[in-house]
Amino acid sequence: MIVYRITNSLYKDDLSGVGAKIYGGRWNIAGFPALYTSEHISLCVLEMLVNISLPESQINYHLLQINVPDSFEPTLISKKKLKQNWEEDETYTSFMGTEFLKNKQSLVLKIPSAVISDENNYLLNPLHSDFKKISIGKSQPFKFDNRLFTY
Repeated sequence: MIVYRITNSLYKDDLSGVGAKIYGGRWNIAGFPALYTSEHISLCVLEMLVNISLPESQINYHLLQINVPDSFEPTLISKKKLKQNWEEDETYTSFMGTEFLKNKQSLVLKIPSAVISDENNYLLNPLHSDFKKISIGKSQPFKFDNRLFTY
């Protein structure tokens, strides 16, 4: 399986999930490492757009293609299993994701995007014993088109 991630160029070689460990995120509480990825490059862009401003978009970014061995079947959290308005309750989703990370039974959690709920993100678990089998397939500089910020 191939997933994608846009990250600050300073961290283009870092798959440790330390940023999510420090700050937490929609699907994890601070203190638990997690690597956030998307099924499509365009979804990566949209996920970033809801979290950065125009000045932040001007720093150097990299687009990573991350290879996850096909032998690792993702654990799925479908929209149907989530409560109504889950997109607005990060306490709810961060609890669910943190439980996934803590139990270490699966390497990959397939989760709906809060930006486009019919598309998926993948939470990769650095605490899983097989995390070292994940690799960066391709890494290239990425620049946001300034037209994305003209609103």
